Amino acid sequence: MEFKIEHTWNSFPVSHDPVMIRLTPENAGMLMEVSAPFFNDPPAPPGEPGKPFSGLWDYEVVEAFFLNGQTEQYLEVELCPHICEHTSSMTISCFHRHGQHLVLLLSGRRKVCKVEYQIETTWDSIPVMHAPVTIIFKPGNEGLVMEVSSLFFDDPPTPAGEPGEPFDGLWDYEVVEAFFLNSATSNYLEVELCPHGQHLVLQLSKGDCLTKELPLAFQADINWTQGTWHGTAIIPWKYFPPGVDKMNSYAIHGSGLGRTYEALYPVPREEIKEGQGPNFHLLEYFKDFNLKDIMGEDWNQPPSDSWP
Repeated sequence: MEFKIEHTWNSFPVSHDPVMIRLTPENAGMLMEVSAPFFNDPPAPPGEPGKPFSGLWDYEVVEAFFLNGQTEQYLEVELCPHICEHTSSMTISCFHRHGQHLVLLLSGRRKVCKVEYQIETTWDSIPVMHAPVTIIFKPGNEGLVMEVSSLFFDDPPTPAGEPGEPFDGLWDYEVVEAFFLNSATSNYLEVELCPHGQHLVLQLSKGDCLTKELPLAFQADINWTQGTWHGTAIIPWKYFPPGVDKMNSYAIHGSGLGRTYEALYPVPREEIKEGQGPNFHLLEYFKDFNLKDIMGEDWNQPPSDSWP
């Protein structure tokens, strides 16, 4: 069930993109997803993130009210982009990061969550001219689940490799990529997914490749009628460098002069040097990423013997 807030309280149309609220069932309660412009006004409340904050209605919030029309009893839920919440009857865990949608589970305690990103710019900070690539990370028992939903450009043609198998040089084809970095050691994991079913997983350190063509459980499906594709991969925990704290994601398609390089966290326009081209290994532009946001605060990253 999805709702859009398209009017002010007195029925005037809003002058910005509408706030989106989606409600879906969960075993422990109701999943409430909020997508909204971030106005950053007023400033962040002084309360601790993840904790209730009385008077939250005086800050930037999205609210939902659930009413029994016969008894006139109702639940009020207020959610703040600065990771605070207020509710009249239950605890709600929520989070917000740049580039992510809010994902919250209404329940008595914090549960695991999913995080969603949309790639809306090219590598050099120009807005993309098509529906953005969506990447969702979700918890899995054997690793991190990565879901990709994207337009299918069918350019370049299909790689020569077998679907479901690693393919070296996949970055020269149509791919969506995710990088997971330990910023202290500069060790990072690169995962490339292709709509035709090929994949490439590399472990790198300071730009040097340590291991490549690691096996991966990955399934991709192309909807030829709609011109879209969807892929799901399970990235084993042992592939991740210890202490992952930053990430970036990319999407590539097209050939020749039409080759397009897109980035979740691009290089700012004012920092681009003359003659500079796309480089997805500029680790300084990666942004904060915490696996506990997905797996839960009590979760600890499993140890890995594949890193020095």
